[in-house]
Amino acid sequence: MALAGEAIRMAGPWTSQRTSRERSPRWVKFGAAAIALSLALSACGGSSSSSSDDGGAKVSDVTIKASGEPKTGGTVKFGIEAESDGFNPTTNRWAVSGYMIGNAVFDPLAAYDASGKWQPYLAKSFTPSADYKTWTITMRAGVNFSDGTPVDGAAVAKSLGAVIADPLIGITLRNIASVTADPTDPLVAVVTTVDPWASFPAQMTAQPGYIVAPAQIDAEKPASSNQPIGSGPFIQKEWIPDNHWMGTRNPNYWRSDEKGNKLPYLDAVEFRPIIDSSARASALLSGDITMMQTSSWIDINRLQSEASAGTIQLVADRGETEETFVLFNTTKAPADDVRVRVGLAWCTDRDQYLTANEEPLDRAADSQFAPDSPYYVKTDFPNNDVAKGKTLIDEYKADHPGDVTIVLGAAPTPAAIANMSLLAQQWGRCGVTVQQKTTEQSKFIIDTATGQYTANIWRQFAASDPDGDYHWWAGRNATGVLTVNFARLNDPQINEALDKARATPDEAVRKEAYATVQKRQTELVPYIWFSHTQWVVGAAKNIRNVTNVSLPDGQPSAPMLAGFDGALRLTQTWIE
Repeated sequence: MALAGEAIRMAGPWTSQRTSRERSPRWVKFGAAAIALSLALSACGGSSSSSSDDGGAKVSDVTIKASGEPKTGGTVKFGIEAESDGFNPTTNRWAVSGYMIGNAVFDPLAAYDASGKWQPYLAKSFTPSADYKTWTITMRAGVNFSDGTPVDGAAVAKSLGAVIADPLIGITLRNIASVTADPTDPLVAVVTTVDPWASFPAQMTAQPGYIVAPAQIDAEKPASSNQPIGSGPFIQKEWIPDNHWMGTRNPNYWRSDEKGNKLPYLDAVEFRPIIDSSARASALLSGDITMMQTSSWIDINRLQSEASAGTIQLVADRGETEETFVLFNTTKAPADDVRVRVGLAWCTDRDQYLTANEEPLDRAADSQFAPDSPYYVKTDFPNNDVAKGKTLIDEYKADHPGDVTIVLGAAPTPAAIANMSLLAQQWGRCGVTVQQKTTEQSKFIIDTATGQYTANIWRQFAASDPDGDYHWWAGRNATGVLTVNFARLNDPQINEALDKARATPDEAVRKEAYATVQKRQTELVPYIWFSHTQWVVGAAKNIRNVTNVSLPDGQPSAPMLAGFDGALRLTQTWIE
């Protein structure tokens, strides 16, 4: 999720509940039948096609080659999956949709390249001390916010300081001891940390690293949220909540393409929240919008078929993905008892859940790492053994006479409602009663962050560097009225492993540490894993550069925002 993510995506993958599959309940995430339309696709004007080669479901990319050089002008109308509560990365809660608009207005200090490594973006460079407790951030000369003020060391220090001051998003930067502008160099900000932080720049690819103009930070509410001022490619023209957000080209944007042409190419971008994924797909096919994103396999299969017929273009996210799962509040009865959580995991038929959602079974998850991740270890996560599950639930009942009732929450979408009903049926086999509860997304996130839930259907953990997920798992973030360790699990072994991984760039040490995290999460079950999500972006046939193209230094960018599935920068997108 993501408070900065689907529910909170902040500095790692805030993703929240999934709002994707929006049709009647066929339950589960990757159905073998949905495994893939490995089609030789073609479209007018020529196409390029590539498929996933990671052993997962095959989604073929279908794009139309440009007939000439990029053209300036036009408006992209982009369908997003939800509305956001505002556009101040230091205070608002961004999911994927928030990141789409955030990337139009702001620039992050760092971003990922095509190989999944962080690189400077708005920043010119990051320089660590030998002990990784001091980071010197040097900014680019001549870059201004859209209001004309400089993006310098003082602005970076003020923006990061505003993040730290936020009671929720600030939790992600709790390891920072101070951020100061260098008095000897106006382009430099210096970050000092409490504990060594070897992967600090990876955190700057996420919401805390999106730098806000001082004038926006100083503005009173609601202007501080609904009148964003960044250094990004577009400037907000208007925002009508639950209808559309419109941004126009920033005439003084600092980036140019490889031939020296000023970016962005588009005159304007319009983002329209269309919560129902099938409605979003229909809007693309009817021409009402020109781009859209989805992680619903029902709609992915539909769009793949349309792309094969040459109707649209389709591109799949091949990077690190978030996971869908049940999130437990490990401090709230009866989920505070590990026997209940493990028992419910045994009572869950993951394959049935995936199949119902038309998701390929080979996208099933048994941890937050996919099998092709360098950090993955086989966990033997409990799944679909009713006898084992019932035994544990009965043990709990012996100590706590009466019914075992779980309040299961989700967003108010057809898909989520159907998934809650399926889990109620599955858990009922073990003698557990499920009360189903739906909550609008913004409140759903806040209720989760404040511990006002027992179990939720959730989506989260897509950081390209797993340290980007540190704050979601660290015990130091598990207590208090407001927290981002939503499971509120404080386990000494997990805490030690996370700190060990954070303190070093040594990959052997990090792999061992994250193996410990997976082992303990399998034993304690703060989450019941379902699947690794698949995001795709659909586009009309006249859209070019559907995904990210390059970083400021010219090297290839990660096609989609690593850790923020399905999100793009439209900086180099153009209309032919």
